[in-house]
Amino acid sequence: MLESLSGRGSARSVDSYRPPVIGQNQDLARLLSEWPLTSDGRFGCYLIADSSPYSDLARGVESCVFQQFFGNEPALLAAEYGPYEESSSFFLVVDRDRCQAAGALRVIENSDRGLKTLNDIARPPLSISLEKVIHHHQIEDLDKCWDVGTVAVLKEYRGRASGHVVSSLLYGMLRAGACNAGMEHLVAVLDTHAYQQIVGLLGAPFVPIAGSEPFEYLGSPSSIAAYAPTEPLSRCVAARMQSLDSSLLPLLKPLFERIAYESHLPAVVQVT
Repeated sequence: MLESLSGRGSARSVDSYRPPVIGQNQDLARLLSEWPLTSDGRFGCYLIADSSPYSDLARGVESCVFQQFFGNEPALLAAEYGPYEESSSFFLVVDRDRCQAAGALRVIENSDRGLKTLNDIARPPLSISLEKVIHHHQIEDLDKCWDVGTVAVLKEYRGRASGHVVSSLLYGMLRAGACNAGMEHLVAVLDTHAYQQIVGLLGAPFVPIAGSEPFEYLGSPSSIAAYAPTEPLSRCVAARMQSLDSSLLPLLKPLFERIAYESHLPAVVQVT
């Protein structure tokens, strides 16, 4: 499913992090025309290289969500993620009915600049050294570790109103892509609410990195530096699905199956 798309881009200007305009997006219309989706349905899935001009569609989603919830201005996002742009790729979910982006997930691969999560937690307040992370979680090769740099879903596609479709598509692409690329580890800094959903609802095997406590991070008053091995992801999510109350299973089963089995997951179009 996934080949490496990163390492060919360049640092982006602040304009790349402007929130998208409301309504139909002309850039997305061009993406759909130039790189047609190969599956039917309202929502389509892309994997976009940093070097593609269409990667700014994902940055626009990041900016919209993080500005709304955490007060992150475009200049801050450009400064925070600029050093990692060349090692970034983006999973993007689009709403064909409304011709707009709905959600995005940034993956950062290891490079000579390292992984953003591990660099950030090496500084106060956590001050967890790279050596401690590697030893504690038995990471033998950082080239087999993906950093989930951002997960962002626009407000109208979030939660029960949309049946968690967009977020589950992003998580499904992440799990399938990581496994197919031979990744053995995932790291991320997640807002506590997102962490509780991923672990508590979905059963994903994330744990706080090196037993660390929640901390303030980029406008989020409570975030968790998180680690998960990729190998048991499918099994853990499937087990949580089996534990659901029978009254909830019909509603939530497609959500879990997207992540655990790639079922109900549209074909992902790679954009270079």
